[in-house]
Amino acid sequence: MRERADLNSALNKAADRKTLRSGSRAILFFVVALIAAVGTALLLTRYMEARTAAARVPTETVLVADMDLPIGTELRPEQLRAVAWPVSSLPVGAFKDPKQLEGKVAAVRVYKGEVILPSKLAGAENNNGLSALLPAGMRAVAVRVDDVVGVAGFVHPGDLVDVIATLRTEGSNATVVSKVILQNIKVIAVGKELDSRTKSDKVVPATVATLMVDAEQSERLALGASQGKLLLTLRGTADVEDVTTRGVTANSMLARDLPAPAPAPAAVPLHARGRTRVVKVIPPAEPEKRDVVEIMRGDVFERRTFNKEATR
Repeated sequence: MRERADLNSALNKAADRKTLRSGSRAILFFVVALIAAVGTALLLTRYMEARTAAARVPTETVLVADMDLPIGTELRPEQLRAVAWPVSSLPVGAFKDPKQLEGKVAAVRVYKGEVILPSKLAGAENNNGLSALLPAGMRAVAVRVDDVVGVAGFVHPGDLVDVIATLRTEGSNATVVSKVILQNIKVIAVGKELDSRTKSDKVVPATVATLMVDAEQSERLALGASQGKLLLTLRGTADVEDVTTRGVTANSMLARDLPAPAPAPAAVPLHARGRTRVVKVIPPAEPEKRDVVEIMRGDVFERRTFNKEATR
């Protein structure tokens, strides 16, 4: 009985040692697999980083608009954002430092994400608003408009117009004349609107249109506005040719539509040698009607006239 107990104890110890060895082997295999997995992950990561670095495109930081910027906007740092831009396609003149844009004014509408370039900025460095948008030698002149003068509200910033002035001439034979005094003039503002994004079929009600002219043209506008009436005529976007006009008066305009006046009858004396006599006025004879025959013989052309009634 005792021998059986010793045998069972020995068998249990052997089983425990076998179980311990199996557990140790499992732990060892798990540790080896974990080390292999970590090593493989590190090798793969380094390989991908090396491939990415080899294919990476060199970039530089440039400034873009962080929001839509209307015309005449003075740029501020909070309106800009720095982004990485490929060096191979870097726009010429792109700004990199926000300090370079302090005091600059947008000469055109800049959309969100668009690169800020010198061509999109006004030439003046210390001015903002409308004055910064005027090129050298040009002036901004405001013209009072209404629904008629302003082409029923369909004139927008960026449009081209002609200016017609209706004035009374001076002298003894004074008359009213309408004449195109300016052609191909750019509208830079309608009311307080400087941005051409509203240029569409939308009606822009305003009482003032601002035109960009030179010094001489501003004098013509001033005279036309003070001495007569002005009218704007809208041009097509592709129509930039100037047209020479002579102006029009009421008489010259009506003369084109009236029939030619009949010839005045000859003067008839009512008194001759102290006696009254009646003189019959004979109207001029109608010109004789003649018929024309055209004859073509080879390359010879001949025309003959005759009176068909006389030949009967």
